[in-house]
Parts: sequence; structure tokens; C-alpha cells
Amino acid sequence: MRMRKKMMQKIQASRKPLVSEVSSWSRTFHQEGVSVYEADNYEDYFKCTVGSSRAKYFFGETAYMDVQRYALDNLNRMSYN
Repeated sequence: MRMRKKMMQKIQASRKPLVSEVSSWSRTFHQEGVSVYEADNYEDYFKCTVGSSRAKYFFGETAYMDVQRYALDNLNRMSYN
């Protein structure tokens, strides 16, 4: 018997969604206290946490590239300390 994973359709929003509108976040990257998450129900919506500091959110066409750059910058900064 094959099990099918039900895929949730992601919403393509024309404005930045409220954080409370996100059903859940999936962690896509974690290293040395830097974590990147992707919204499960919105397209192109990411958040990045660095240590215990407040999360930073990225939305839009360049969000994927922007969150990667932000995470990498913080990883480099943490390794120099």
C-alpha cells in the first residue's frame, strides 16, 4: 500500500503576510545557532533566527536569496568572535 503525502497549496500573496497568518514554519537550515525557516502556507516567505535574538523575516521574489545572505553573514560574524 502506497502512502501519499498530502501537499498543501502555498498562497502567493501580493503583500507581506502577518506572522500570525503562517500556519507553521519548517526549518530548512541550522548551523551554529543560525536557523532558517520557510512558511508552510505562503510562497517566498522566510524567517531567520540568530541565537536568542529576534527573528528577521523576508518576503518576496528575492526573499530566498536575501535570507541566505543574512544567514551566511551572521555565520561569518559568529565565527570571527
